[in-house]
Amino acid sequence: MHIISRSALRDAAQRHPDVAPWLNVWWQHASKARWENLHDVRADYPAVDQVGQCLAFNAKGTRYRLICRVAYANEWQRGSLFMKHCVTHAEYDRGRWRKECERWLRQP
Repeated sequence: MHIISRSALRDAAQRHPDVAPWLNVWWQHASKARWENLHDVRADYPAVDQVGQCLAFNAKGTRYRLICRVAYANEWQRGSLFMKHCVTHAEYDRGRWRKECERWLRQP
């Protein structure tokens, strides 16, 4: 998968230093993956959820959530993940991030 943006992951690691090792391992694994659907992602990350065009990965158990927009791989492209948010579970539950994921659904 092509992952955009490494700088956003670095910013998240600075805001939440205890999740930094998990983010680095996730980056290494996801950048080598070829996920064509949610089933493929769940083979590697069983606790991931899909909300609209976003994937919400549990990070460090359920302490954090990594929210990424996904364009799954197909026969022409290897797929992309656009890193949007790394939030605490409490911030995730507030749902402010959901509007962006739902907005993407309405775009042509």
